[in-house]
Amino acid sequence: MNKDSLTTALARLVTETKQLLEETHEAEDRHIYEIYLANAGVILAKVIQDKGIGNDVETMERLFGHTWLKDGTAYAKAYAAWDEFKKLLTQSIHGMTVNDRLFTLGLVDEFDKAVRQKDKSRLRAILSKCFLEEANIQAIIDQQMRER
Repeated sequence: MNKDSLTTALARLVTETKQLLEETHEAEDRHIYEIYLANAGVILAKVIQDKGIGNDVETMERLFGHTWLKDGTAYAKAYAAWDEFKKLLTQSIHGMTVNDRLFTLGLVDEFDKAVRQKDKSRLRAILSKCFLEEANIQAIIDQQMRER
């Protein structure tokens, strides 16, 4: 993983979101900006400390998907900064094996537990956090169910 690029992209997300928070005239949006900042800060800290971020990335993506700022232009700016980080993350793990992706994103234990429990839906959720195509996810699930 290219830690410097990811850190820089996250720092941009934090500074962009902080600026949007300071400039907003929409009182209802302030709390949402604060949530974005808190989650971005956690991801930034974990990247700096080389800790897994798979669940945090999913949480942030869900946040952007389930919240909306009254100021649509501001939302677009904040999401563009987040999307830039996601693109860099995807590029940095593109050539990795599934095991490497699970390790890098901090999902190995969750994956192993889901395999032991033969929990296909949980496996699918974990593998989707690894930025895999649906066909690859299904093939891995099928393989894991046969082997166990």
